[in-house]
Amino acid sequence: MERDFFGNLPSELTTNILSRLSIRPLSISKSVCKPWLNLIDSDDFRKSEIKTPPALALLTPNKDSKRCTIFEIEDGDDVDTEKSHDLHYIPLMDLEILHGNREYVEGITASGLLLLYSPSTKGISVYICNPITREYTELCCPEDYSPDHVFSFGFGVSKISGQYKVLGINTLRGSDSEHRVCTLGTGIWRRVEAGVASGFRFYGLNVVCNGNLHWIVSDWSYNISICGFDVETECFRIFSVPPGGNNLSVLRDCLCCSYTCDNEVVIWMMKEYQAEDSWTIEYKLSTIVSDFDWDLRCVDPIIHFKDGDFLMLLDEDRLIYYSNKTRTFQQVAMFKDAAAKDYVSALIFTPSLFSLKNFGFENVISF
Repeated sequence: MERDFFGNLPSELTTNILSRLSIRPLSISKSVCKPWLNLIDSDDFRKSEIKTPPALALLTPNKDSKRCTIFEIEDGDDVDTEKSHDLHYIPLMDLEILHGNREYVEGITASGLLLLYSPSTKGISVYICNPITREYTELCCPEDYSPDHVFSFGFGVSKISGQYKVLGINTLRGSDSEHRVCTLGTGIWRRVEAGVASGFRFYGLNVVCNGNLHWIVSDWSYNISICGFDVETECFRIFSVPPGGNNLSVLRDCLCCSYTCDNEVVIWMMKEYQAEDSWTIEYKLSTIVSDFDWDLRCVDPIIHFKDGDFLMLLDEDRLIYYSNKTRTFQQVAMFKDAAAKDYVSALIFTPSLFSLKNFGFENVISF
């Protein structure tokens, strides 16, 4: 009689094994046996150190709908330097936001979930979505929202409690900022103290590093800084940007700040988190031939491959690829048509099978 080795494994070891699978094998694993189904659906599995390879979430809204497509990406640690890096097209979601301004939609990721929002003169439509389980739910809009205000969001997960939190930043024109936090599952927006972030204007989408949220901010004299928000303690911290840096990203789990000049992309890296003296110029990507004018362009490094190649988002509307071998930039071919017509937003997404119903939402919709 054969022994059931997998059935006798400790749950923490089984969790460690399953958490390393890509999303499709992980989905199949739910059908192997009931213990694995319960384990993968459990809150403990969600809070474990998930090692599922990342994917690319691409938002391409147009006049009639807002589309989010997930693409598989090769793991940078396993890239063969003799082969080109390929993005495998896997359309997993086509979610239409029914309200709000149809010209654009912003997206933020947090541990397997997407926060999608679209401002309008009538309010902000805010959705939490898991494109893998094909579920979404709509969050109530903060009561003090006004179209006369500049409203932005942050989305993160507490390392200690595992709670998902949405941070709403309502910057009043000509005055101070008001901030609110909603813990998923409560449906309540709580006011949080701005503290050291008082009087700063927030720009762009938040970047998650070391479990905390980060933005480029400026005071009313337009002095640029970085603002960090600790998801667990709900406190803000202000620290400096490196010389010339004006665009945030994360590479190798380190906070980065980049800028362009002439035919070169310069990427600073903060080697020690929140240590301002650890800012170091880590990459200078020069090009011998380029179809782009690099002066004062906004470049978001998305993935750094093992052989030195980069996948980047240029001016939030074009995906470009840098070859370290040929020192050339080129636009990713499969996105040329979409980028020519629509506002495009690309972000790294870690697929998850965690159901929104686990939060206790009553209005979870399948699509």
